[in-house]
Amino acid sequence: MNHRILTLAVLTATPAGLAAQGTLDRSPNISGDWVVGPGTVQFNFLHRFIRSPKPVRKVTNFPTFLLATSVLKQTTVGFTYATNSTLAPAYPNEWEFFARAQPLGEAKGFPLDVGGQIAYNLAADGVDGELSVGRMVGPVRLLAVGRTLDNPATRGDRQYALGGGGAIKLMRYLAVHGDYVRLTKLKRAAGERGAWSVGLAAVIPGTPHTISLHATNANTGTIQGASRGDTQTRYGFEFTIPITLARYFGRRPQPAPTPSPAAPAAEAPGTVPTGPPGGAVFNSGMKALQFTDPTIEIEAGTTVQWTNNDPLIHTVTADDGGFDSGNLEAGQVWAFEFTRPGSYAFHCTTHPFMHGTVVVK
Repeated sequence: MNHRILTLAVLTATPAGLAAQGTLDRSPNISGDWVVGPGTVQFNFLHRFIRSPKPVRKVTNFPTFLLATSVLKQTTVGFTYATNSTLAPAYPNEWEFFARAQPLGEAKGFPLDVGGQIAYNLAADGVDGELSVGRMVGPVRLLAVGRTLDNPATRGDRQYALGGGGAIKLMRYLAVHGDYVRLTKLKRAAGERGAWSVGLAAVIPGTPHTISLHATNANTGTIQGASRGDTQTRYGFEFTIPITLARYFGRRPQPAPTPSPAAPAAEAPGTVPTGPPGGAVFNSGMKALQFTDPTIEIEAGTTVQWTNNDPLIHTVTADDGGFDSGNLEAGQVWAFEFTRPGSYAFHCTTHPFMHGTVVVK
């Protein structure tokens, strides 16, 4: 009963995680408990392999597939399927069903990203959970994790693991990352070692996809698999694929007409108009092929500032042609002051399924 109370505590105390599904801001065996944005289906393919000694040199594969989506804002539900698992004897496949949440984080002004999840693993026939914290320190992202696991060898027996890791961004689209997670000694099976990993992560140019090339002694990508190491080094990769449903089902704005002479003039990409003294500024942006604030409500005289946080070119273009940012490269900022009450619909011309509205009171 005590271990189930602890697991429930993990669920209710899982307030946040890193709001990203890529590989640059986390390590191979510590996810940071990222969550996907609304209207996004996330597919990750994790593939690891070992090669037996000569003369046979047989290659054995250990693939893990993850599929997840958001049901409520700042939450994620999904499942992980891993085959060729060594977790339980005569049970080579792992099905892990999980839920995560993210109401706090550095992006919202909290000093840390605090995250967690609860999961049920069919191979272990038990409930697992984890809490994680993360923080950016310059180009370095630091991660720490605590896990509670159902012992697959003894049903109802709890195991606990602690670990840390991180990622160092070498440039905007390239990072090195690694981690180390270890089960407490009292609950560790004979031959089990701490799980470690080290690798290189990158963004695929011109796409929202990321890839990690890494080495590790952990078997699968489940909470159970990422907490247990052995004597064999596995090499492999993880490829992330966010699928934005609005790209296929969202509305597509008509081409914008030529702005009328009375329409307010747009600023050039990368500029931030100052507006009136003491004027308010609303910070927004683009991330994972979505406007982070699809509906913005502001008072007249407020400047809205958009930052492109994607590795793709985006625009902020009014449906009626009243303003247009032009092409915004990754990291560029564009801002516009709204002086008149009304409703201003906007979209991205390069990705017309991305759209939003500014409501000026």
